[in-house]
Amino acid sequence: MDAVVLCGVQAAGKTTLYRDRFLETHVRISGDLLRTRHREERFLELGLETRQPFVVDKTNPTPEERRRYVERARAAGFRVSAWVVEIAPRDALARNSRRDRARRVPVAGLLGTSKRLVRPTPAEGFDEVWLARADGLGGWSIVPIRDAAGAQRTRTDGPTAADP
Repeated sequence: MDAVVLCGVQAAGKTTLYRDRFLETHVRISGDLLRTRHREERFLELGLETRQPFVVDKTNPTPEERRRYVERARAAGFRVSAWVVEIAPRDALARNSRRDRARRVPVAGLLGTSKRLVRPTPAEGFDEVWLARADGLGGWSIVPIRDAAGAQRTRTDGPTAADP
């Protein structure tokens, strides 16, 4: 059982990473998709109850905002990883400006999230923390930040759905 917590500013590519890496193996929990906190909570409860792998697709900029997912997933016996989708603020602003008008995030909101963003660490309860950057060729550069034991991992492609 795998729980993934995505972290990053709006328009960083979190949903694209979900689509590219987890679409066929994990349920997506997204405020943008579900529209209310109540629905998000129900999806999380159902995923934990049915032991369904899931991805939390939100900005999750601070340890406090991530804690509710990490603690509950760990208590349910899930392996929990954080994936930081990193992008330069100017690039996120450019991506944001290309979105449909209804999906655009106000510039102040995007920059505010950027200022609040704290990289997750294993100390928060994550088994692994991964850094993902779009490679400019339609793929991803994915590298480990640190595993829970504090040792650097050597894989550069990130885990797959088949990994433990």
